[in-house]
Amino acid sequence: MANILIRLLVPSLLEVEISITLALVLIAILFLLENSNNNKKKNSPPLNPTREIVPLDEKIQRNFSIEEPQETSYVVKLEILAAKYLIGANLNGTSEPYAIIKCGEQKRFSSLVPSSRNPLWGEEFLFFVNSLPVQIHLTIYDWDTVCKCKLLGSVVLPVAKAGQSGAIWHEFDTKSGQVCLQVSSFRLSNSNSLLTDLAGVKSRKNMLSEKKNPTVAHYQPGPLQVIFRLPFDEDVYHSYSCAIENSFLYHGRMYISAWHLCFHSKFFYKQLKVIIPFEDIDEIKRTQHSFVNPAISIILHAGANGLGAPPLCNRNGRVRYKFTSFWNRNQSFRALQDTLTRYRAMLQAEKKVKMHSLTNIDQLTRVVKRDEEKGTREKFFQPFINQEILVDSVDGTFPCTAEQFFSMFLSDNSNFLMEHRYSRNGTDLKINNWSPSEEHGGQIRKFTFKSPCNSPLCPPYTAVTELQHTTLSADKGTLLYETVQQAHDVPFGSYFEIHCRWCLRTKSESSCQMVIKIGVHMKKWCIIQSKIKSGATEEYKKEVNQILEEARAHLLKQDDSEKGFARGSENHEMYQNQ
Repeated sequence: MANILIRLLVPSLLEVEISITLALVLIAILFLLENSNNNKKKNSPPLNPTREIVPLDEKIQRNFSIEEPQETSYVVKLEILAAKYLIGANLNGTSEPYAIIKCGEQKRFSSLVPSSRNPLWGEEFLFFVNSLPVQIHLTIYDWDTVCKCKLLGSVVLPVAKAGQSGAIWHEFDTKSGQVCLQVSSFRLSNSNSLLTDLAGVKSRKNMLSEKKNPTVAHYQPGPLQVIFRLPFDEDVYHSYSCAIENSFLYHGRMYISAWHLCFHSKFFYKQLKVIIPFEDIDEIKRTQHSFVNPAISIILHAGANGLGAPPLCNRNGRVRYKFTSFWNRNQSFRALQDTLTRYRAMLQAEKKVKMHSLTNIDQLTRVVKRDEEKGTREKFFQPFINQEILVDSVDGTFPCTAEQFFSMFLSDNSNFLMEHRYSRNGTDLKINNWSPSEEHGGQIRKFTFKSPCNSPLCPPYTAVTELQHTTLSADKGTLLYETVQQAHDVPFGSYFEIHCRWCLRTKSESSCQMVIKIGVHMKKWCIIQSKIKSGATEEYKKEVNQILEEARAHLLKQDDSEKGFARGSENHEMYQNQ
């Protein structure tokens, strides 16, 4: 009897070997999957769930320019913070969730979070309504590039009166899962004037002349500018999910730029920010928070101190920050080391350039003084579009000169572009007059309209903003016409812009050489960016060809009218002679 019990309770040697073998195989598979995911993240910019955060006034301006309500008396702000326990729609048990939020006829889209069943968004959306109560419909889908996007869950949120609610977890109506939302609404005492103030009286054209963002005219702030108020020329190089050690672990996100290491944590009403300049960092070490939780310690120079959360202290009195709970501690450590090395190399290069400039200061002073006396100093302008992404679309001749093309189709007195948009069923057309640009040279203006959209994920009409830039040479023989088009109400619309460049050179009194190039500028990395580039490029090529056809028809119509007028004048003279 005892032998039977021992055989039943104690596994045999073969069973032990099989169990150990299966466990080793499972560990190897998990290790390979983790390395493949890390390589993908290393070779591509990270998708940051909080990248769509923009200031409140800019959000109101964006939404106001899209909807343009006339009698709005309430503003409803919805914050989608996170979701949990979502359905694993992919074969690997994860999902690519994104949200569609509707309030009446207004529709908003959240960003896409890759490979997550517990996504973090931290995004805000504004809706303008005439009265309360209203209902907000939030639906979360799993993105699929081949099949139809799968429904992960939906919730209906009533807004009965003005006020603010805390962050509340809501159960989905039909699917398993929860979403954390926070809603606030306020009444506008004088809707028209207050909306004008909130939307910002300064138009985009006026913002260009102020030179606050001198590098790119259509720049949108990122998390470093929105959260930490850093300069606009700082971009996020790396972004990692981690936690900082304080009284206890605060989970958040680390942002690495060329000059700063930043950390942000927000859990409901508790918010924590840390800013560490790389010039204050003395050493970066691999450490441990616990036996199974590796960490990274940032040790600053003596006398240096970071901004934000109270740091830890070493025995020698130097400030120390400890970050832990990384998905891959070694990858994050290498990124920090490489960025610190590049920063120190940049400082050394700047010192060498400064020393070299000091040695030649007398010669440079003489050259500058001579150029000022002769008035031949060249002024360099910032590029209006990204020329590296452009590809050839049209290369041929056009039956008019460059000066005539600007006068008939682009000048303030021309209605050609307005008529073209009307022919394509465009609405709410508004085009500004040309104004000089000190930053880009030539002239700039803004053209806004609503264009029909046939996609099921888009509203019937999509708001579009087109910035235009033109330069006519001194001899009026060369015309440069550049456009930057941004669609607002389409999925991933904030991820890309369509850049186009028209170059016309006069060949004779009645013709010019025309070269048109088109490209799609991806402002943020996207999992379907190749599909976005090809689709947007082909669609815009069709629009350019239609513009050229309408322009040629306009020229023929004008020539026929001039010939008819000439024949009438000849007949009148013959009648008078008789």
